[in-house]
Amino acid sequence: MRKEKYWIKRGALLSFLMAAAMLLGSACSNEETLTEKIEQENLTVVVNEYFNEREKTQAEDVTTVDVLAVGDNLIHSGLYKSGMNDSGEWNYDHLYQYVKDDIEAADLACVNQETIYINDRNQLGGYPLFGTPPEFGDALVNAGFDVVTHATNHVMDKGEQGINDTLNFWKEKHPEMIVLGIHESLEDADTIQTVDCKGIRIAMLNYTYGTNGIPVPEDKPYLVDVFDVDKAAEDIARAKKISDVVMVFGHVGTEYVYEPSEESKEWVNFFLEQGVDVVVDSHPHVTEPYTMLTGDDGHQMLVYYSMGNFISTQDAVPRLIGGMAKFTIEKKTTGNQSQISITDYTMEPLVSHWNHNTGDYAVYKLEDYTDDLARAHGLYGQTYDELSVNNLNNIFNEIMATEVTPATGRLEPSTDSGDTSAEMG
Repeated sequence: MRKEKYWIKRGALLSFLMAAAMLLGSACSNEETLTEKIEQENLTVVVNEYFNEREKTQAEDVTTVDVLAVGDNLIHSGLYKSGMNDSGEWNYDHLYQYVKDDIEAADLACVNQETIYINDRNQLGGYPLFGTPPEFGDALVNAGFDVVTHATNHVMDKGEQGINDTLNFWKEKHPEMIVLGIHESLEDADTIQTVDCKGIRIAMLNYTYGTNGIPVPEDKPYLVDVFDVDKAAEDIARAKKISDVVMVFGHVGTEYVYEPSEESKEWVNFFLEQGVDVVVDSHPHVTEPYTMLTGDDGHQMLVYYSMGNFISTQDAVPRLIGGMAKFTIEKKTTGNQSQISITDYTMEPLVSHWNHNTGDYAVYKLEDYTDDLARAHGLYGQTYDELSVNNLNNIFNEIMATEVTPATGRLEPSTDSGDTSAEMG
């Protein structure tokens, strides 16, 4: 129908031009006669309609999606004890109350659930074999998160039961949550997760470097997305075909180191070569820099090398600092052509506040944190690092200013069946 209308108007335009030419040839000295003739033929209306229609078809339509991502929801025993009560109705909303507004404001909010959920209260635990109450999932939903990643080195801490409990929790309590990194079946593992947000389709993948030496059952390798270069290349290729944007959440790196490991950089370079648009990594438990990379083909990819801890009770000042990534996915459409870009990317520092003696636990934005809160922290005066707002800012800024050196190695998909990923302790 649109094409038919176009040709009708094109014909009308040609008629107008021909008529105008004839009039100009015969009555070019009589401007009033020409004007009257055009008005009689109503040709000005035709021309205006034609150009208005053309302008509409060529107008640029811009759609934006604001994305937020945070690091490890690392649930130590003090955190889960803070929401217990005798009634059995445990609640953890208090932990995220001071960052809830930012999370809810995002069009798409993502969190890494470092520790696995377990239903059996007798199996709850902190480090080294974590078992987390499922009510933490309720709190994440209440805080406003839309996507949760589970492929971490602690995902097998409670064996297959922990994965089953976690998957069943999400399916039964919050089926709207997008769950990445763990699967109930091979079919589910082979399905690329996508979300349509304001007309932009985003594909999401999640991989962990390993599972702390606890093996994934040989007959159920689909339970956990452990990184394999060949499988990842295949996943990304399929994801690109069905989406506008491909995001990868990686669990990789060296703990407590403020710049990306060689393995992290090799992963990131591999993702860049495969055409991924955004990489959000976790695992080091401290923040690391973020940057926009450009591949040899000109493709750009935003990467956050580590978001640190979203919340935890780790006992070193730099480990109290987490990151809240914020960026915008922009889709510009002109006619049948669309262009995607990632803009306005930042990382805002967070603080894990805890005090075992008073039972106070929460995550704050560093800009909202105060020296009075710092003096009420369980680590205040207990470490060589001064715990103050100024020092927390200095540590974060120093880490963000760290120059990331290029990777010395390179990952490439191959036809070999072996696993090329590296295990870390």
